[in-house]
Amino acid sequence: MNKKSPLEPELNTVAVNGVTFRHQDIYNVIDDFYNRIQQDSILSVSFRSVHDWPEHIERLTHFWWIRFGGHPYLSTEYNPVTKHFFAGFNHNLLERWLGLFHQTLDDRLTLQQSHLWKLISERIGNSLSIKNEMYLRQYSKK
Repeated sequence: MNKKSPLEPELNTVAVNGVTFRHQDIYNVIDDFYNRIQQDSILSVSFRSVHDWPEHIERLTHFWWIRFGGHPYLSTEYNPVTKHFFAGFNHNLLERWLGLFHQTLDDRLTLQQSHLWKLISERIGNSLSIKNEMYLRQYSKK
């Protein structure tokens, strides 16, 4: 069952490389994905610090909306590098996260939407992994 996003921008569609996403598509993926996270025996441990799941889902929906070129509609700043570093992020967790995320994309979206979002998520994941390694080196010197 799809829930309606409580916050939705006025213009609720965005196109990335000719592939259109509705804000509701993004919300549905994020909502489903984080429900799966909470059921995952390994990933759920890293997300124990999340106390307000609806707010987290809205923030991450907004994060992806912006990444796809949508206009900001929340006044929140989100720094995924710092958040993931202090949550114990590592390569194995990234691989598990991506696997579950990709499965959610396949289950929720068209083939074109899923393929494009997978590419974007892999690039963001690789960048996050590189920055995480930099943080590890920086903090291990102290």
